[in-house]
Amino acid sequence: MKDTLNTKSNSTDTLPNLETPLHNLEEISTSPQIPSEPSNTKWLIIGGLILVALIGGLWGITQRTTYKLQQPTLQPTTKPAINPTLPRSKALGVITKVVTAKDISPTTGEAVNPTSAFLQTDKNIFLVLSLKNPKVGTKFEFVRYLNKVYLDKGSLPVTKATTDNISFVWSLKKASATHQVGRYRVKVYTSGVFEKEIYYTVQ
Repeated sequence: MKDTLNTKSNSTDTLPNLETPLHNLEEISTSPQIPSEPSNTKWLIIGGLILVALIGGLWGITQRTTYKLQQPTLQPTTKPAINPTLPRSKALGVITKVVTAKDISPTTGEAVNPTSAFLQTDKNIFLVLSLKNPKVGTKFEFVRYLNKVYLDKGSLPVTKATTDNISFVWSLKKASATHQVGRYRVKVYTSGVFEKEIYYTVQ
């Protein structure tokens, strides 16, 4: 029984030429199709890209490190110039003299035997201000320091235009009390404006 070729087949394969020699048919049917090996060029390109990426990464790290090392050191800001003494109100010139004493005149208020040296047991230490035409309401103030340390302060207003002397007094209230030993500095102000200063000592 002969095999027949079905002409209604849906196969799209091309039939071999029937005139092809048999030995060629055997070669066609029996020779396996060996795929070609991949080209080495592809691997060389991939390797090159990886190498470039590594070099680029190392370069970036090096650049960052160099930048940190080259950052400038912050310089301290220049110290501002010391401001000159601020202007203040002009002294009124009402105080003509400042003295210390152990006693004052009960009639004129002037210092009796002015001195700058006192004993711890002296009952009174007077600070006497001699004035020139003070206006009523003018206020005189003192700030006292002992051995360069603030001690106390006080003030007195002028109540009469004819006042020639005005005084402050530091008195011992008790018989057992004494003045502190040391060097005293007294600064005197007229209505808040510095006028004069004086020193005295207690031994």
